[in-house]
Amino acid sequence: MSRAEQAAGLSRRRALAGGAALAAGGALAGACAGAGGSGDASGGPAQLEGPREIQWMGYQSDPVRQGYFEESFKAAGKANGVAVNVTWEASADYWTKRQAEFAGGTTAADIMVLNVDWVIPGGLQGMFPDHGEYMRRDKVDAKQYYKAGLDMWAWKGKQWAIPLQGGGELVLYNKRLFDEKGVKYPHKDWTYDEFLAACQKLNDPGNNRFAVDVQQNGLHYMMGTFVYNFGGKLFNDARDRAVYGDDPGAIQGAELDVDLHVKYRYTPPPEARQAIAPVPPFDAGMAAMEINGSFRHTPARTALGAQNLDFAPPPKGPKGQQTATVGGNGWAIAALSKAREAAWRCLKWMHTKEGMLGPQLKSVSWPPVIWAASTPEWTEIFKGSHIDDVAKVWASGGHDLMVLPEGSKAWTTANTPMNAALKGEIATRAAMQESARQMNDLFAQRPASWK
Repeated sequence: MSRAEQAAGLSRRRALAGGAALAAGGALAGACAGAGGSGDASGGPAQLEGPREIQWMGYQSDPVRQGYFEESFKAAGKANGVAVNVTWEASADYWTKRQAEFAGGTTAADIMVLNVDWVIPGGLQGMFPDHGEYMRRDKVDAKQYYKAGLDMWAWKGKQWAIPLQGGGELVLYNKRLFDEKGVKYPHKDWTYDEFLAACQKLNDPGNNRFAVDVQQNGLHYMMGTFVYNFGGKLFNDARDRAVYGDDPGAIQGAELDVDLHVKYRYTPPPEARQAIAPVPPFDAGMAAMEINGSFRHTPARTALGAQNLDFAPPPKGPKGQQTATVGGNGWAIAALSKAREAAWRCLKWMHTKEGMLGPQLKSVSWPPVIWAASTPEWTEIFKGSHIDDVAKVWASGGHDLMVLPEGSKAWTTANTPMNAALKGEIATRAAMQESARQMNDLFAQRPASWK
Protein backbone atom coordinates (compact mmCIF):
# COMPACT_ATOMS: atom_id res chain seq x y z
CA MET A 1 0.00 0.00 0.00
CA SER A 2 1.31 3.45 -0.88
CA ARG A 3 2.34 6.00 1.76
CA ALA A 4 -0.55 8.13 0.55
CA GLU A 5 -3.00 5.37 1.32
CA GLN A 6 -1.36 4.45 4.62
CA ALA A 7 -2.30 7.94 5.84
CA ALA A 8 -5.68 7.63 4.19
CA GLY A 9 -7.88 9.11 6.86
CA LEU A 10 -5.81 12.16 7.68
CA SER A 11 -7.90 14.79 5.86
CA ARG A 12 -11.26 13.06 5.92
CA ARG A 13 -12.75 15.09 8.73
CA ARG A 14 -11.90 18.40 7.09
CA ALA A 15 -14.02 17.45 4.10
CA LEU A 16 -16.90 16.49 6.36
CA ALA A 17 -16.99 19.68 8.44
CA GLY A 18 -20.58 20.71 9.06
CA GLY A 19 -21.98 17.35 7.88
CA ALA A 20 -24.32 15.05 9.71
CA ALA A 21 -21.50 12.57 10.39
CA LEU A 22 -19.85 15.08 12.73
CA ALA A 23 -21.94 14.22 15.78
CA ALA A 24 -19.85 14.13 18.93
CA GLY A 25 -17.97 10.89 19.48
CA GLY A 26 -19.52 10.38 22.90
CA ALA A 27 -23.01 10.80 21.51
CA LEU A 28 -22.34 8.28 18.77
CA ALA A 29 -21.02 5.72 21.19
CA GLY A 30 -23.90 6.18 23.58
CA ALA A 31 -26.57 5.98 20.90
CA CYS A 32 -25.17 2.85 19.26
CA ALA A 33 -23.81 0.88 22.18
CA GLY A 34 -26.41 -1.85 21.99
CA ALA A 35 -26.90 -2.26 18.28
CA GLY A 36 -24.95 -5.44 17.57
CA GLY A 37 -21.35 -6.06 16.49
CA SER A 38 -18.51 -7.96 18.05
CA GLY A 39 -19.93 -8.48 21.53
CA ASP A 40 -18.60 -7.79 25.02
CA ALA A 41 -15.38 -5.82 25.10
CA SER A 42 -13.76 -7.64 27.99
CA GLY A 43 -14.27 -9.71 31.07
CA GLY A 44 -14.35 -6.44 33.02
CA PRO A 45 -11.51 -4.52 34.68
CA ALA A 46 -11.84 -6.52 37.91
CA GLN A 47 -10.93 -9.75 36.10
CA LEU A 48 -7.81 -8.36 34.43
CA GLU A 49 -4.61 -9.86 35.80
CA GLY A 50 -1.13 -8.47 35.24
CA PRO A 51 0.06 -4.94 34.36
CA ARG A 52 -2.64 -2.35 33.75
CA GLU A 53 -0.64 0.24 31.83
CA ILE A 54 0.20 0.09 28.12
CA GLN A 55 2.02 2.13 25.49
CA TRP A 56 0.10 2.59 22.22
CA MET A 57 2.34 3.66 19.34
CA GLY A 58 1.81 4.90 15.78
CA TYR A 59 3.64 6.97 13.22
CA GLN A 60 2.79 10.60 12.69
CA SER A 61 0.09 11.73 10.30
CA ASP A 62 -2.34 14.62 10.68
CA PRO A 63 -2.60 16.03 14.23
CA VAL A 64 -6.39 16.13 14.03
CA ARG A 65 -6.53 12.48 13.03
CA GLN A 66 -4.08 11.56 15.78
CA GLY A 67 -6.29 13.37 18.29
CA TYR A 68 -9.34 11.29 17.36
CA PHE A 69 -7.31 8.10 17.65
CA GLU A 70 -6.00 9.15 21.06
CA GLU A 71 -9.55 9.71 22.26
CA SER A 72 -10.36 6.15 21.21
CA PHE A 73 -7.26 4.68 22.83
CA LYS A 74 -8.01 6.42 26.12
CA ALA A 75 -11.64 5.31 25.97
CA ALA A 76 -10.48 1.73 25.40
CA GLY A 77 -8.31 2.00 28.47
CA LYS A 78 -11.11 3.46 30.58
CA ALA A 79 -13.50 0.68 29.54
CA ASN A 80 -10.98 -1.96 30.58
CA GLY A 81 -9.33 -0.40 33.63
CA VAL A 82 -6.06 0.20 31.78
CA ALA A 83 -3.90 3.33 31.73
CA VAL A 84 -3.05 4.11 28.10
CA ASN A 85 -0.06 6.22 27.06
CA VAL A 86 0.24 7.27 23.41
CA THR A 87 3.35 7.97 21.32
CA TRP A 88 3.49 9.21 17.72
CA GLU A 89 6.88 8.77 16.05
CA ALA A 90 8.23 10.09 12.76
CA SER A 91 7.38 7.64 10.00
CA ALA A 92 10.82 7.52 8.33
CA ASP A 93 12.53 5.30 10.91
CA TYR A 94 9.49 3.90 12.67
CA TRP A 95 9.76 0.29 11.50
CA THR A 96 13.56 0.24 11.72
CA LYS A 97 13.31 1.24 15.38
CA ARG A 98 10.75 -1.46 16.17
CA GLN A 99 12.99 -4.12 14.63
CA ALA A 100 16.08 -2.81 16.43
CA GLU A 101 14.27 -2.83 19.77
CA PHE A 102 13.14 -6.41 19.26
CA ALA A 103 16.66 -7.50 18.30
CA GLY A 104 17.85 -5.97 21.57
CA GLY A 105 15.21 -7.80 23.58
CA THR A 106 12.99 -4.80 24.35
CA THR A 107 9.90 -3.03 23.06
CA ALA A 108 8.79 0.58 23.42
CA ALA A 109 5.25 -0.30 22.35
CA ASP A 110 2.67 -2.69 23.72
CA ILE A 111 0.47 -2.03 20.66
CA MET A 112 1.97 -0.73 17.41
CA VAL A 113 0.68 0.31 14.01
CA LEU A 114 1.84 -1.77 11.03
CA ASN A 115 2.02 -1.44 7.27
CA VAL A 116 1.17 -4.59 5.36
CA ASP A 117 4.70 -5.15 4.03
CA TRP A 118 6.00 -5.32 7.62
CA VAL A 119 3.70 -7.89 9.18
CA ILE A 120 5.06 -11.17 7.79
CA PRO A 121 8.76 -10.24 8.11
CA GLY A 122 8.08 -9.14 11.69
CA GLY A 123 5.91 -12.13 12.49
CA LEU A 124 8.54 -14.56 11.21
CA GLN A 125 11.08 -12.92 13.51
CA GLY A 126 8.76 -13.52 16.47
CA MET A 127 7.81 -9.87 17.00
CA PHE A 128 4.04 -10.54 17.37
CA PRO A 129 1.92 -13.14 19.15
CA ASP A 130 -0.84 -15.01 17.36
CA HIS A 131 -3.84 -12.69 17.74
CA GLY A 132 -5.99 -15.54 16.44
CA GLU A 133 -5.56 -17.31 19.76
CA TYR A 134 -7.02 -14.32 21.58
CA MET A 135 -9.86 -14.07 19.05
CA ARG A 136 -10.78 -17.73 19.42
CA ARG A 137 -10.52 -17.59 23.19
CA ASP A 138 -12.84 -14.58 23.42
CA LYS A 139 -15.13 -15.70 20.59
CA VAL A 140 -14.45 -12.62 18.45
CA ASP A 141 -16.34 -13.11 15.19
CA ALA A 142 -13.78 -13.20 12.36
CA LYS A 143 -16.61 -12.88 9.82
CA GLN A 144 -17.20 -9.26 10.85
CA TYR A 145 -13.99 -8.38 8.97
CA TYR A 146 -13.48 -8.17 5.21
CA LYS A 147 -11.88 -11.57 4.65
CA ALA A 148 -9.00 -10.29 2.54
CA GLY A 149 -8.57 -7.42 5.02
CA LEU A 150 -8.07 -9.88 7.89
CA ASP A 151 -6.11 -12.51 5.97
CA MET A 152 -3.50 -9.98 4.87
CA TRP A 153 -2.25 -9.83 8.47
CA ALA A 154 -1.80 -13.61 8.70
CA TRP A 155 0.66 -16.19 7.43
CA LYS A 156 0.63 -19.98 7.70
CA GLY A 157 -2.25 -19.94 10.19
CA LYS A 158 -0.81 -17.24 12.45
CA GLN A 159 -2.82 -14.00 12.80
CA TRP A 160 -0.01 -11.58 13.57
CA ALA A 161 -2.13 -8.41 13.54
CA ILE A 162 -5.71 -7.25 13.11
CA PRO A 163 -6.95 -4.50 10.80
CA LEU A 164 -6.80 -0.86 11.81
CA GLN A 165 -8.61 0.39 8.73
CA GLY A 166 -9.89 -1.26 5.57
CA GLY A 167 -11.09 -0.24 2.15
CA GLY A 168 -9.30 -0.76 -1.09
CA GLU A 169 -9.51 -0.49 -4.83
CA LEU A 170 -12.28 1.29 -6.69
CA VAL A 171 -12.98 3.27 -9.85
CA LEU A 172 -13.75 6.92 -9.19
CA TYR A 173 -15.54 8.69 -12.02
CA ASN A 174 -16.44 12.27 -12.86
CA LYS A 175 -20.12 12.30 -13.83
CA ARG A 176 -19.81 15.73 -15.43
CA LEU A 177 -17.23 14.50 -17.95
CA PHE A 178 -19.34 11.42 -18.70
CA ASP A 179 -22.37 13.63 -19.26
CA GLU A 180 -20.47 15.97 -21.57
CA LYS A 181 -19.61 13.04 -23.85
CA GLY A 182 -22.97 11.29 -23.47
CA VAL A 183 -21.33 8.21 -21.99
CA LYS A 184 -23.20 5.76 -19.75
CA TYR A 185 -21.92 5.68 -16.17
CA PRO A 186 -20.02 2.63 -14.87
CA HIS A 187 -22.17 0.21 -12.89
CA LYS A 188 -21.69 -2.75 -10.57
CA ASP A 189 -21.87 -5.36 -13.35
CA TRP A 190 -19.97 -3.55 -16.08
CA THR A 191 -17.41 -5.43 -18.16
CA TYR A 192 -14.02 -4.62 -19.60
CA ASP A 193 -15.67 -4.31 -23.02
CA GLU A 194 -17.91 -1.59 -21.58
CA PHE A 195 -14.92 -0.02 -19.88
CA LEU A 196 -12.98 0.16 -23.15
CA ALA A 197 -15.98 1.50 -25.05
CA ALA A 198 -16.35 4.26 -22.45
CA CYS A 199 -12.63 5.03 -22.64
CA GLN A 200 -12.80 5.39 -26.41
CA LYS A 201 -15.58 7.99 -26.15
CA LEU A 202 -14.11 9.84 -23.19
CA ASN A 203 -10.55 10.13 -24.47
CA ASP A 204 -9.91 13.56 -26.00
CA PRO A 205 -6.15 14.20 -26.00
CA GLY A 206 -6.52 17.16 -28.35
CA ASN A 207 -8.30 18.98 -25.53
CA ASN A 208 -6.01 17.56 -22.84
CA ARG A 209 -8.70 15.19 -21.58
CA PHE A 210 -8.04 11.51 -21.00
CA ALA A 211 -10.22 8.55 -20.17
CA VAL A 212 -8.55 7.03 -17.13
CA ASP A 213 -5.66 7.40 -14.71
CA VAL A 214 -4.42 4.14 -13.19
CA GLN A 215 -2.62 4.85 -9.95
CA GLN A 216 -0.54 2.46 -7.78
CA ASN A 217 -0.30 0.34 -10.88
CA GLY A 218 1.68 -2.73 -9.88
CA LEU A 219 1.13 -6.48 -9.76
CA HIS A 220 0.63 -6.11 -6.01
CA TYR A 221 -2.28 -3.71 -6.53
CA MET A 222 -4.12 -2.46 -9.65
CA MET A 223 -2.39 -4.63 -12.24
CA GLY A 224 -2.98 -7.60 -9.98
CA THR A 225 -6.72 -6.99 -10.26
CA PHE A 226 -6.50 -6.99 -14.07
CA VAL A 227 -4.71 -10.34 -13.76
CA TYR A 228 -7.30 -11.88 -11.43
CA ASN A 229 -10.31 -10.58 -13.33
CA PHE A 230 -9.01 -12.20 -16.51
CA GLY A 231 -8.80 -15.54 -14.69
CA GLY A 232 -5.06 -15.42 -14.05
CA LYS A 233 -3.00 -16.42 -11.03
CA LEU A 234 0.04 -14.76 -9.52
CA PHE A 235 1.35 -17.55 -7.27
CA ASN A 236 0.85 -21.17 -6.38
CA ASP A 237 -1.17 -21.93 -3.25
CA ALA A 238 1.95 -22.08 -1.06
CA ARG A 239 3.02 -18.64 -2.31
CA ASP A 240 6.52 -19.84 -2.97
CA ARG A 241 6.40 -19.82 -6.76
CA ALA A 242 5.33 -17.13 -9.24
CA VAL A 243 3.21 -18.66 -12.02
CA TYR A 244 2.03 -15.56 -13.88
CA GLY A 245 4.89 -15.58 -16.39
CA ASP A 246 3.27 -18.47 -18.27
CA ASP A 247 -0.38 -18.00 -17.27
CA PRO A 248 -2.48 -16.97 -20.31
CA GLY A 249 -5.14 -15.22 -18.21
CA ALA A 250 -2.55 -13.33 -16.20
CA ILE A 251 -0.79 -12.16 -19.34
CA GLN A 252 -4.07 -11.15 -20.99
CA GLY A 253 -5.06 -9.04 -18.00
CA ALA A 254 -1.67 -7.35 -17.77
CA GLU A 255 -1.69 -6.71 -21.52
CA LEU A 256 -4.96 -4.80 -21.27
CA ASP A 257 -3.55 -2.67 -18.46
CA VAL A 258 -0.41 -1.89 -20.47
CA ASP A 259 -2.43 -1.25 -23.64
CA LEU A 260 -4.37 1.50 -21.87
CA HIS A 261 -1.07 3.37 -21.60
CA VAL A 262 0.95 2.32 -24.62
CA LYS A 263 -1.45 1.24 -27.40
CA TYR A 264 -4.64 3.21 -26.80
CA ARG A 265 -3.06 6.12 -24.90
CA TYR A 266 -6.13 6.49 -22.75
CA THR A 267 -4.04 7.63 -19.76
CA PRO A 268 -2.50 11.09 -19.20
CA PRO A 269 1.09 11.18 -20.55
CA PRO A 270 3.98 12.40 -18.36
CA GLU A 271 4.02 15.89 -19.87
CA ALA A 272 0.32 16.39 -19.13
CA ARG A 273 0.80 15.25 -15.55
CA GLN A 274 3.78 17.51 -15.08
CA ALA A 275 1.81 20.55 -16.22
CA ILE A 276 -0.67 20.22 -13.33
CA ALA A 277 1.57 18.62 -10.66
CA PRO A 278 1.08 18.03 -7.79
CA VAL A 279 -2.68 17.98 -8.51
CA PRO A 280 -3.84 14.50 -9.66
CA PRO A 281 -5.28 14.41 -13.21
CA PHE A 282 -8.65 13.25 -11.90
CA ASP A 283 -8.93 16.14 -9.44
CA ALA A 284 -7.95 18.59 -12.18
CA GLY A 285 -10.72 17.34 -14.49
CA MET A 286 -8.11 15.94 -16.88
CA ALA A 287 -9.10 12.27 -16.38
CA ALA A 288 -12.70 11.07 -16.42
CA MET A 289 -11.89 8.02 -14.26
CA GLU A 290 -9.26 7.09 -11.73
CA ILE A 291 -8.47 3.58 -10.52
CA ASN A 292 -7.04 3.95 -7.04
CA GLY A 293 -7.60 3.27 -3.36
CA SER A 294 -10.68 4.30 -1.40
CA PHE A 295 -8.67 6.90 0.53
CA ARG A 296 -9.05 9.11 -2.56
CA HIS A 297 -12.72 9.78 -1.94
CA THR A 298 -12.13 12.81 0.28
CA PRO A 299 -9.74 14.87 -1.88
CA ALA A 300 -11.65 13.93 -5.04
CA ARG A 301 -14.94 15.03 -3.49
CA THR A 302 -13.37 18.31 -2.42
CA ALA A 303 -11.95 18.92 -5.91
CA LEU A 304 -14.98 17.94 -8.01
CA GLY A 305 -17.94 18.42 -5.68
CA ALA A 306 -20.03 15.57 -4.31
CA GLN A 307 -22.57 16.00 -7.12
CA ASN A 308 -19.95 15.08 -9.73
CA LEU A 309 -18.27 12.14 -7.98
CA ASP A 310 -19.31 8.51 -7.92
CA PHE A 311 -17.73 5.08 -7.59
CA ALA A 312 -17.80 1.67 -9.22
CA PRO A 313 -15.98 -1.61 -8.65
CA PRO A 314 -13.42 -2.79 -11.20
CA PRO A 315 -15.09 -4.30 -14.29
CA LYS A 316 -15.95 -7.97 -14.60
CA GLY A 317 -13.60 -10.16 -16.59
CA PRO A 318 -14.46 -12.30 -19.64
CA LYS A 319 -15.84 -15.12 -17.51
CA GLY A 320 -17.56 -12.93 -14.94
CA GLN A 321 -14.68 -12.71 -12.47
CA GLN A 322 -14.79 -9.56 -10.34
CA THR A 323 -12.34 -8.80 -7.60
CA ALA A 324 -10.63 -5.77 -6.12
CA THR A 325 -7.64 -5.22 -3.88
CA VAL A 326 -8.40 -4.83 -0.18
CA GLY A 327 -5.83 -2.90 1.82
CA GLY A 328 -5.37 -0.95 5.01
CA ASN A 329 -3.15 -0.82 8.07
CA GLY A 330 -3.06 -3.02 11.13
CA TRP A 331 -2.56 -3.02 14.89
CA ALA A 332 -0.30 -5.60 16.51
CA ILE A 333 0.53 -6.44 20.10
CA ALA A 334 4.26 -6.74 20.72
CA ALA A 335 5.38 -10.24 21.69
CA LEU A 336 7.80 -8.70 24.21
CA SER A 337 5.08 -6.68 25.92
CA LYS A 338 4.70 -7.34 29.63
CA ALA A 339 1.06 -6.22 29.43
CA ARG A 340 -0.22 -8.35 26.56
CA GLU A 341 -3.56 -9.16 28.19
CA ALA A 342 -4.29 -5.49 28.92
CA ALA A 343 -3.21 -4.61 25.37
CA TRP A 344 -5.52 -7.24 23.88
CA ARG A 345 -8.50 -6.08 25.97
CA CYS A 346 -8.06 -2.54 24.68
CA LEU A 347 -7.44 -3.61 21.09
CA LYS A 348 -10.51 -5.85 21.08
CA TRP A 349 -12.64 -3.00 22.45
CA MET A 350 -11.73 -0.84 19.44
CA HIS A 351 -13.90 -3.06 17.21
CA THR A 352 -16.97 -3.11 19.43
CA LYS A 353 -19.81 -0.73 18.63
CA GLU A 354 -18.83 1.63 21.42
CA GLY A 355 -15.25 1.72 20.23
CA MET A 356 -15.77 1.73 16.47
CA LEU A 357 -18.52 4.33 16.26
CA GLY A 358 -16.86 6.85 18.55
CA PRO A 359 -13.96 9.17 17.63
CA GLN A 360 -12.19 6.31 15.82
CA LEU A 361 -14.72 6.48 12.98
CA LYS A 362 -13.54 10.01 12.29
CA SER A 363 -9.99 8.79 11.73
CA VAL A 364 -10.07 5.69 9.54
CA SER A 365 -10.11 5.74 5.74
CA TRP A 366 -12.66 2.90 5.79
CA PRO A 367 -13.93 0.87 8.77
CA PRO A 368 -12.09 -2.45 9.23
CA VAL A 369 -15.32 -4.22 10.20
CA ILE A 370 -18.11 -4.70 7.68
CA TRP A 371 -20.98 -3.82 9.98
CA ALA A 372 -19.54 -0.37 10.77
CA ALA A 373 -19.47 0.55 7.10
CA SER A 374 -23.26 0.08 7.01
CA THR A 375 -24.07 2.42 9.88
CA PRO A 376 -25.64 5.84 9.27
CA GLU A 377 -22.62 7.49 10.88
CA TRP A 378 -20.51 6.21 7.98
CA THR A 379 -22.89 6.00 5.03
CA GLU A 380 -23.86 9.68 5.37
CA ILE A 381 -20.46 10.56 3.90
CA PHE A 382 -21.30 8.73 0.66
CA LYS A 383 -24.96 9.70 0.40
CA GLY A 384 -26.23 9.52 -3.19
CA SER A 385 -23.26 7.44 -4.44
CA HIS A 386 -22.83 3.78 -5.40
CA ILE A 387 -20.05 3.04 -2.89
CA ASP A 388 -22.01 0.04 -1.57
CA ASP A 389 -21.46 -1.73 -4.90
CA VAL A 390 -17.73 -1.41 -4.34
CA ALA A 391 -17.82 -2.52 -0.71
CA LYS A 392 -19.76 -5.65 -1.65
CA VAL A 393 -16.95 -6.66 -4.01
CA TRP A 394 -14.38 -6.05 -1.26
CA ALA A 395 -16.38 -8.33 1.01
CA SER A 396 -17.13 -11.10 -1.48
CA GLY A 397 -14.18 -11.04 -3.86
CA GLY A 398 -11.38 -9.03 -2.33
CA HIS A 399 -7.73 -9.97 -2.77
CA ASP A 400 -4.74 -8.84 -0.75
CA LEU A 401 -1.76 -6.65 -1.62
CA MET A 402 0.65 -9.47 -2.55
CA VAL A 403 1.50 -10.07 1.11
CA LEU A 404 4.71 -12.12 1.25
CA PRO A 405 7.58 -12.73 3.71
CA GLU A 406 9.86 -10.66 1.49
CA GLY A 407 7.78 -7.56 2.23
CA SER A 408 8.19 -4.53 0.00
CA LYS A 409 11.20 -6.15 -1.69
CA ALA A 410 8.75 -8.50 -3.40
CA TRP A 411 6.73 -5.56 -4.74
CA THR A 412 9.85 -3.88 -6.13
CA THR A 413 11.08 -7.11 -7.70
CA ALA A 414 7.74 -7.94 -9.33
CA ASN A 415 6.98 -4.45 -10.57
CA THR A 416 10.30 -3.27 -12.02
CA PRO A 417 9.85 -5.14 -15.33
CA MET A 418 6.16 -4.20 -15.43
CA ASN A 419 6.99 -0.52 -15.02
CA ALA A 420 9.17 -0.82 -18.11
CA ALA A 421 6.23 -2.35 -19.99
CA LEU A 422 3.96 0.53 -18.92
CA LYS A 423 6.49 2.90 -20.50
CA GLY A 424 6.54 0.92 -23.74
CA GLU A 425 10.14 -0.20 -23.21
CA ILE A 426 9.38 -3.94 -23.25
CA ALA A 427 6.50 -6.12 -24.43
CA THR A 428 4.05 -7.16 -21.73
CA ARG A 429 4.54 -10.90 -22.15
CA ALA A 430 8.32 -10.54 -21.89
CA ALA A 431 7.92 -8.30 -18.84
CA MET A 432 5.65 -10.83 -17.14
CA GLN A 433 8.11 -13.64 -17.81
CA GLU A 434 11.05 -11.61 -16.51
CA SER A 435 9.10 -10.47 -13.46
CA ALA A 436 8.12 -14.05 -12.58
CA ARG A 437 11.69 -15.25 -13.11
CA GLN A 438 13.06 -12.64 -10.72
CA MET A 439 10.37 -13.42 -8.17
CA ASN A 440 11.22 -17.12 -8.25
CA ASP A 441 14.88 -16.26 -7.77
CA LEU A 442 13.82 -14.25 -4.71
CA PHE A 443 11.72 -17.11 -3.37
CA ALA A 444 14.68 -19.46 -3.75
CA GLN A 445 16.50 -17.39 -1.13
CA ARG A 446 13.87 -17.99 1.56
CA PRO A 447 15.25 -19.51 4.78
CA ALA A 448 13.90 -22.94 5.63
CA SER A 449 12.12 -21.46 8.66
CA TRP A 450 9.90 -19.40 6.34
CA LYS A 451 8.58 -22.43 4.45
